[in-house]
Amino acid sequence: MALAQQKPDPIARRDPAAVNAVIAALAAKFGNRLVTSQAVREQHANTTTWIANEPPDAVIFPQAAPDVQDIVRICAERRVPVIPFGTGTSLEGHVNAPYGGVSIDFRDMKRVLAVNSQDLDCVVEPGITRKELNEHLRDQGLFFPIDPGADASIGGMAATRCSGTNAVRYGTMKDNVPRRRAMPRLRRSSSGCRWRASNCSTSCR
Repeated sequence: MALAQQKPDPIARRDPAAVNAVIAALAAKFGNRLVTSQAVREQHANTTTWIANEPPDAVIFPQAAPDVQDIVRICAERRVPVIPFGTGTSLEGHVNAPYGGVSIDFRDMKRVLAVNSQDLDCVVEPGITRKELNEHLRDQGLFFPIDPGADASIGGMAATRCSGTNAVRYGTMKDNVPRRRAMPRLRRSSSGCRWRASNCSTSCR
C-alpha cells in the first residue's frame, strides 16, 4: 500500500513571535503609518471575489523608496512575508496573506519622477494609477495604453503582468515595463503609440 506524507498545516508557518517583533520595529520607525486594526487589515485582503479574505497582520504606508527598503529589510530579518498593495482591484487574490505578514500600501507613493518627452520615457512611483498617469501625460501628447478596465496602480499592473482590451495592439505590461526598481520605468517608441521594453538606443529613435 502506497503511503503519502501528510502536508503541514499552512497556518503553522506563521511565527507569532517574529510577527510581533516586526510590528514593534515598524511601529517604532513609522509610528501611525503602521495600522493593525482588523477593519483595515481586512480591507487589504481579497474583497472582490469568492476567494476567502485572508488579512495580513499589519498594514503600512510608505512615502518614499527608502521607506520600502527599510520595511522589507525589517521583515526579511524575521522571515515575515510582505504583500504589496496598489488599489486592490486584482481578481485573483494577489493581495491575500495566507501566511500573515505585512501589507505595504503604496497609496502615498504616486509621484511622477520624470518625463522625458523626447525619449518618450517616464519614471513613476508604483502607487500612481493608470488614469492619474495619463492625466499627467496628456498635455505633452503622450499616453500609457494598457487598460485592464479598473483604474489599477502601475505597480500592481506590473506585478500581475496585466493586459486588457488594448493588449493586441500595445502588448501587456511585460512588453511595456523594461526596468523596475522601487518604481517602474516606462518606455515608448517614437511612433507615438507603442510602448517598448527594449533598449531605446535603436528602437526609439
